[in-house]
Amino acid sequence: MGKAEFGSAKYQAKQLKASGLQKLRYYCQLCRKQCRDANGFKNHLSSPSHMGRISNLSSDGKAGSVVEEFSAQFERDFMRLLRINHGTKKIDANKFYQEYILNDRDHVHMNATKWSSLTSFIRYLGRQGKVRVEMPDAEDEFNLVIRLPETTAPAKKKAAEADEERTLKFLQQQVEHGKQLEQRQEKTTSANKSDMHKDKQDEEASKQEASEGNTQAAKASSSPGVPIKLSLKGLVTKKRPVASVFSNDSDSDTNS
Repeated sequence: MGKAEFGSAKYQAKQLKASGLQKLRYYCQLCRKQCRDANGFKNHLSSPSHMGRISNLSSDGKAGSVVEEFSAQFERDFMRLLRINHGTKKIDANKFYQEYILNDRDHVHMNATKWSSLTSFIRYLGRQGKVRVEMPDAEDEFNLVIRLPETTAPAKKKAAEADEERTLKFLQQQVEHGKQLEQRQEKTTSANKSDMHKDKQDEEASKQEASEGNTQAAKASSSPGVPIKLSLKGLVTKKRPVASVFSNDSDSDTNS
């Protein structure tokens, strides 16, 4: 069967199918390649690129650590999304796993982890105490409620103490800030007062000088026989000698 022509309806249908979500079992986490069916996945596992990655990991001794890294990342992402979306509410495990798949297309797939199924992964979380597992009638379904560390009594007490310390620290900072503002205002007020006092003294001195001058003038007017001494030293200006245009001729006549 030949390939679909570029731009045809069959070609566009294949492109849409390839852009959507495929079966998770045909996804290679190591190569981050999605295969369409079992035959394509089988061919990919025997491809030189995939075999080369496997041989490199085996030669470096990192084959086991890769699975552990994928498992740890899968658990972190799973718990983070559960905490954000649902918190302490009950949610069916299968429904939430569908949310996890649709949330990020490039998520870590379960077939790359050490857990063979969702049931084994949920039981692992329950044994670790990270979630509370409730088993309904069907054995393959679980209702999960995440167990947050903040819900325990010691954690609540510690959080309350931390909040109280932060509140006291904030109040102390506000009090210190208020004291600093008060000191600045006092300095500004004292500086303004000193400037006003200086201006007042200057004004009083000028008034006193003016009153003394008026008193002397009044005394002079009351005694007409007493001569008034006036100093014209500052009013008389010395005239500079002007050179005459005939100075040379007069000198010559005198000499003759």
